[in-house]
Amino acid sequence: MYFVTAKHVAEDIKDKPPYILVNSGNGGPPTHITNFGPRWFFHPTDKNADVAILQIAEQLNVHHLAVLLDDFVTQGDIENREWVDIGDEVFVTGLFTPAPGQKRNMPLVRHGNIAMIPDGQIQTEMGWSDVYLVEGRSIGGLSGSPVFVRRTETIKVRMENGRITTLNSPGPFKLLGLMQGHWDIKESDMNKASVEHDGKHGVNMGIAIVTPAIKLLEILNQPGMVKIRELCDEDLGRLRGNVPGSDSAKKRDDPTPFTQADFETALKKVSRKLSDQK
Repeated sequence: MYFVTAKHVAEDIKDKPPYILVNSGNGGPPTHITNFGPRWFFHPTDKNADVAILQIAEQLNVHHLAVLLDDFVTQGDIENREWVDIGDEVFVTGLFTPAPGQKRNMPLVRHGNIAMIPDGQIQTEMGWSDVYLVEGRSIGGLSGSPVFVRRTETIKVRMENGRITTLNSPGPFKLLGLMQGHWDIKESDMNKASVEHDGKHGVNMGIAIVTPAIKLLEILNQPGMVKIRELCDEDLGRLRGNVPGSDSAKKRDDPTPFTQADFETALKKVSRKLSDQK
């Protein structure tokens, strides 16, 4: 699994170790992720792609859900417009920093619609970037949060006992991308036809910037990342004694999670193997 956030968030941390606060799986107070890789991974060719990922090992005392790769909006979904199109509903889950929750993390959900799927790059504070534009107000605390899209469905209704009843269940949803930020303008320029983007002292225009999930797929599918997953699975499996061909007498029956030391040991083995193959 991977922890995913915006690149500008990861770069703000710089050389400090990340502190990932999550809700515990037993309903107790929040805890933090301890088993993660030693470095962030960014897009291999697009320096303006606002995505950063961190490899995460299993940790059984946390409450989490993962987004499967099959649930990502792909380039094909964008090109044929069959699954994703202008006007489709989006929602983003993140943290409302003024009220994050006292006993547990309390997620904030905001809704909107796809406003633009550009056929070229848009100039943002990260530079010229491949992004989607969404009708919705991004706020501090949402950077790097997942943005989901739900395909517009035709709603069928009928009258039952004098009341309108819908026949359709809500449509499925996919990961559109990650929240990057929003467009701001100076208050004095609000009525001008042409405005300059002012990310520090501007008024939120209600247009949010979303980094496509496609960029995340491109990071995950680069050959080096694929090899890391293969070798990590192999080495972590040996630590648990559940790799085919290993000594069955040494296999663990308990669900003891890997320690940070176990995880770092496996990653070091991966790094050495990759270096030997160059």
